[in-house]
Amino acid sequence: MADAVTEKVLKAIASVKKIPVERVNAGQSLEELGVDSLDAVTMVFDLEEVFQISIPDDKVRSLRTVQDIIDGVRMLRGEVADVAGS
Repeated sequence: MADAVTEKVLKAIASVKKIPVERVNAGQSLEELGVDSLDAVTMVFDLEEVFQISIPDDKVRSLRTVQDIIDGVRMLRGEVADVAGS
């Protein structure tokens, strides 16, 4: 079962792409999902609002996979201890 961050990220991507959330998983690339630059901007705005965070532009450009987004949100929320192995 996915944690709350993962579920919200998957939901945001599905909403932007107008596809069922079941068709989105952490192992997919944004390219596989057909995420273009406009989709990415929309998704970033949605995620910033949902998580009350600010995502730097340089981080947005480095996102390649759904997992990158999940990890980035966790990092910005200060939830990286388990992910980073600290």
